[in-house]
Amino acid sequence: MGRDSRGVRAWLAAALLAASLPGAAQVAAHPESRTLKRADAAFHEGYAARQSGQLELARKKFAEVVQLEPKIAEGHAALGAVLVELGRPAEAVPELEAAARLNPKDAGIEANLAQALAQAGQTAKALPHFERALRLEDAAGKAGASVRNAQFYDAYGRALAAAGKPGAALMQMQAEEKLAGKSAELEDAIGSLYAQQKDWEKAREHFAEAVAMDGTLVRARVHLGIVYREERNLPDALATLEAAAKQDPRNAEALLEYGRTLAAAGRDEDAAVELEAALKGSAKLPGGALELAMVLQRMGRQQEAIPWFEQAVAVDPKNASALTNLGLALTLTGKAKEALTSFQEALALDPNDAVVYKDLGVAHVQLSAFDEAIGNFEQALKLAPNDPELHYDLGLSYKFKDRFDDSIRELTRAGELDPKLPDPPYTLGILLMQLGRLDAAVAELKKAVALRPENGDAWAILGSTLKQDSRLPEAAEALKKAIPLLPGQPGPRVTLAGVLAEQAANLAEQTNAAEAGGDTKKAGELRAQMKDLRGQVVALRREGAELARAAVSRQQANFAMNAGNSLMLHGQIADAISRYQQAVAADSTWAEPHKQLAIAYERQGRAEEAAQERAKAAELNAAKPAKDAPGGAQ
Repeated sequence: MGRDSRGVRAWLAAALLAASLPGAAQVAAHPESRTLKRADAAFHEGYAARQSGQLELARKKFAEVVQLEPKIAEGHAALGAVLVELGRPAEAVPELEAAARLNPKDAGIEANLAQALAQAGQTAKALPHFERALRLEDAAGKAGASVRNAQFYDAYGRALAAAGKPGAALMQMQAEEKLAGKSAELEDAIGSLYAQQKDWEKAREHFAEAVAMDGTLVRARVHLGIVYREERNLPDALATLEAAAKQDPRNAEALLEYGRTLAAAGRDEDAAVELEAALKGSAKLPGGALELAMVLQRMGRQQEAIPWFEQAVAVDPKNASALTNLGLALTLTGKAKEALTSFQEALALDPNDAVVYKDLGVAHVQLSAFDEAIGNFEQALKLAPNDPELHYDLGLSYKFKDRFDDSIRELTRAGELDPKLPDPPYTLGILLMQLGRLDAAVAELKKAVALRPENGDAWAILGSTLKQDSRLPEAAEALKKAIPLLPGQPGPRVTLAGVLAEQAANLAEQTNAAEAGGDTKKAGELRAQMKDLRGQVVALRREGAELARAAVSRQQANFAMNAGNSLMLHGQIADAISRYQQAVAADSTWAEPHKQLAIAYERQGRAEEAAQERAKAAELNAAKPAKDAPGGAQ
């Protein structure tokens, strides 16, 4: 957290004033030397230029002094001081080091060298010079000007903070406060030191005071918001950071922290907006790329998350979390082979992370490398033996390898560990059905539909299993629940038709028995029920056939449209139009071929026809949004 340059200018002025007097005296002591006289004149001209704010002229004059008399410490010291004030601390360091070698007992030179090193980012090298400056002053007693001024304490404190020594830094900042009094920037700096030590209460007090002293100091408001977030006070954190972001919409740090806090509050969509704005203003904002990538991943926007994860990894190749989540995003977008490298790099950093083994196993499942997946999940379970999802993943992998007993054991264990998970009973029910264990399968599938009643596939499979088990009324009930959940699929209708046909056949037998026994009334009632069931069977089979034809038509349309897209990529517009027209003819309910046909017509300059196709696509989208995608009708 930077400060303005007023304090720096103050200590530089003091350094120049202190340097000019002994330097002038030394030069004047050798009147016989023409070089010394020129150096003396250049020194005073430099000092005068510095006093009038002509820093570049001052630099040139002090550089002349150093060139004429390189063994005079004060020339190097003055040149170094002006270079710092010009914002060129790296160039100042060699001059101040030369001054310190020539006059190793001067506390002021050591203090200036320490501050120049700190400004140049050489914190570790600066700290011994701060300490030496204090020792030299203590050894000299009260002679000369003290280096213990507010600016010295400020620079020393910030260097200690940068070196990860917040406790020692706090002592220097408090010493500065005693000399200079309170200021918003100083309160913010002290608050930051308490925050480094996770003393949130004291940090909050100092940040709040900084904001109260200077409402324009956005940095302090941001820090206050961060503390609120660390204290789990999300309402105050959000309010404070929102105010900071609005106060300075170009402040990338404010936008980043506001986005992070929105994410912590579960508002990922809002967080993505703020984080994208932050990174637009500062693409290399520390932690920003990873934060945005995680938000996008949680929102299911895996493809968009990948480049941000890649950027985070490029900045910090040893960030295991970034590597793991990059691998997961790649897996979820069908790039499991590419994901393997990320997972392996993450494991090299932390070989005891169960999550990485789990995600690596998922990637191997996608690649049909089931033996490797089983090994990954087994290793993960050694690290996290009570993770129900791991038991489920392992059970599923065993199923793919026809290790049915092992699969049943793991799927059962997953359900025991978390009875609210719908996937274990669903998959276990399917497996038991395939093994002919119908009663057990029905029990598991009933658990699955109770946990996720909107799962049409589960209802359909339950109905089919009940039909196989000759539990026709229950089967019909389950299938009737599946049909509205799977409106485009013929299967549940065909299966229900089969169930009702069996029920009708049973009624026919009962009707014959009633007639043989002379119970004409009962026979008439049964005959009416049978007729109704047969009518339903005919209707269901007709609907199923229509849906099956629609599915075939959609497949044909999809094939034709993919061919058209390929031709468009190669610039073969006329041939592409022909394929798009085939797609439209195959499935007149699908909007996508009309959209592509409009683009192709535009490429040929046929604007009116393009407009007609675009209007048709919009009409179809509005009428049948559920089917406006490949495979929408199954």
